[in-house]
Amino acid sequence: MNLRTLPVMLGVLMACATFAAEDYNAIFEKAVDAVVFDFDRNWAYTETRVDREHVRVARYDPRRASGARWQLLSIDGRSPTEKETRTFQKEKKNDRSDNNRVEAMVEPGSIRLIGEDGDHWLLGFYPGEEENEFRDSLDATIRINKAAGHLEYIDLRTRSAFRPATGVKIAKLLTRLTFGPAVEGGPVVPLSTQVEVKGRAYLFINFDEQELSRNSDFEFVGEQS
Repeated sequence: MNLRTLPVMLGVLMACATFAAEDYNAIFEKAVDAVVFDFDRNWAYTETRVDREHVRVARYDPRRASGARWQLLSIDGRSPTEKETRTFQKEKKNDRSDNNRVEAMVEPGSIRLIGEDGDHWLLGFYPGEEENEFRDSLDATIRINKAAGHLEYIDLRTRSAFRPATGVKIAKLLTRLTFGPAVEGGPVVPLSTQVEVKGRAYLFINFDEQELSRNSDFEFVGEQS
């Protein structure tokens, strides 16, 4: 090898590596932009929320008057009480999914390629901010549909236990967001959110929380003001 050409070759390799890193971050940003997070302006849908205590089914319809667009249909297969309905309505006032929530999960510039096939990119990332000392305890992945260019899922889960605060140990942490078409040929929307947290606080307090929220039965009803 001609030593005089070595700096040039190294420069080319570094430029290629930088381009690749920037490219996958750009792919992620476009995939987030492809998701319609404010789909509730145009679509009615059913939300099913499952936790360790209850299965709750509700229907959202933007054609109803403001404050009455959510209707709690059932809890554990029975009609809800008036108190349960009031609690549900209060919760829904501040319950909204958006792209800021998705982007906040990912440290800017940290996305890298893990693998790919003809249909998907599988990307890895660092969760949260760069100074997050617990990120090495977590596996974080993104899958993107190549043809449609949209997110399919974002998955964040523990590789090993970690201690986020004095006296607190997290044995299991899982956050998984999934995305897909509302109907065949329709817009890509958030389909489900799964959260699991298991651990112990101050030796004698065990906690094991699980919740799955799933959107289904989408119906286009036209844009509402």
